[in-house]
Amino acid sequence: MLKKKPYSGFSSVYDAVMREVQYRRWSEFILSSYSAHCETIFPKSILDLGCGTCRLWEEFPDLVELTGIDSSSEMLEIARKKEIRGELILSDLLQFDLSPRKFDLILSTHDTLNYLNDERELKQVFSKIRTHLAPDGLFFFDISSLYNFKNHFDGQTFVERAGDYKIRWINRFLEKESVLESTLTFSHKRTDEEFTETHVHRYFPRNTIHQLLRECGLFLLEEGSDYEDWILKEDASLVNYLCGNSEIYLRNR
Repeated sequence: MLKKKPYSGFSSVYDAVMREVQYRRWSEFILSSYSAHCETIFPKSILDLGCGTCRLWEEFPDLVELTGIDSSSEMLEIARKKEIRGELILSDLLQFDLSPRKFDLILSTHDTLNYLNDERELKQVFSKIRTHLAPDGLFFFDISSLYNFKNHFDGQTFVERAGDYKIRWINRFLEKESVLESTLTFSHKRTDEEFTETHVHRYFPRNTIHQLLRECGLFLLEEGSDYEDWILKEDASLVNYLCGNSEIYLRNR
């Protein structure tokens, strides 16, 4: 069976598979969190790391200048067919460089950072974010939790239909490696086409994230759960983080 890279074949049905995601609630939570810590209601500029098909962008106000980066050309091609505004850039998160541009708000949502291979890569991305963050800017991101991997995915097989495809997900959590491995098999209902994609998500402990943020000059402002509130819950699937420039926030304390 043909093996494809993550988010290549998946791109054509990604929005259909993720149709239950509450993107409007996500955008409202992100923007209200921004305004609570800044002097303006909306950021003037947003950099979205791992923007994918840019479904979240559809919920942002038109006055925001949007820039997105993703490593999947197929996902970006879907985004380009939409009636959205903004700049789309094909790049690995470890390699992007938009210097000297700075952004009021930098985002990374939908467990994008869980796709990084190890702490070294996570620190490298945090450092790049710090470089591209405006002095008073904020960095918002989510990380999929260990609870989510173990309770919602480990040992689970899901079958669903999206468009012309039947998709079978087989999931296993590798405890020693702290990795969730999801193998997706796509079968086209009208042809003999079949292919697989294997998605590998790494769990990063909270104390590791806290330490790497500090080392990269990012100050942790808030930590919460599932785009609902800034209260961390034990059964959170996505842990949300809001950070700022350490120099600015420590100076103003």
